[in-house]
Amino acid sequence: MQLVLGAKSLDRVVLDVEQLLLAYRADDGYSYLEFSPSSPVDQIVPEDLAVTLLVNSRVTGQCFKSILERGASVDLRQLTSKPLETTTAEERTATAAVIATVASWPGFASSTATKVLHKKRPALIPILDNQAIFGAYMNPSWPGRKSLQDSVKDQRRIEDALQWIATDLARPENVAVWAELQMIEPKRSLIQLFDSIWWMYFRKMEPLRG
Repeated sequence: MQLVLGAKSLDRVVLDVEQLLLAYRADDGYSYLEFSPSSPVDQIVPEDLAVTLLVNSRVTGQCFKSILERGASVDLRQLTSKPLETTTAEERTATAAVIATVASWPGFASSTATKVLHKKRPALIPILDNQAIFGAYMNPSWPGRKSLQDSVKDQRRIEDALQWIATDLARPENVAVWAELQMIEPKRSLIQLFDSIWWMYFRKMEPLRG
């Protein structure tokens, strides 16, 4: 099976996606997806940082302090209950605003922010890894050039990333493939399938150097 990813802007054909999805079961990110937090779903609390360590977040004491001081100011009940692939442009703007708010806190950027927020809304908020998403998926120079590693906090760029992923989840040539992949991992939302496959493809194309 194959997927076409790139939101019709710089499409890449990713082959053998079912094998990439199965391979993800050996990645620490699989334990992150399997973990069910006991923290409140509509509030960000310091304990939410713990599970993000499984997906290579760069959490620090500053992150903990930021949530302690600011977490209660973000009411996640304002977010839509829809999965990302069915959201409107206005709903994606509102979602991006929440992500950007958390990303602006000391110690945070979009990567750590979405690793926290994804566990709150696993069908709506994808993991927007600075390197894998902004530095590779949305980078026209990748993989010819190594992925960028810049921290992203800008709401417009975050909104663009949500639009790109929503497009790839809903585009006609991918719909049947996503359905087949959900048969392999029936507990997963479409953004979780996307994240798993793209991460494995990203690391296949750009392996870590020991």
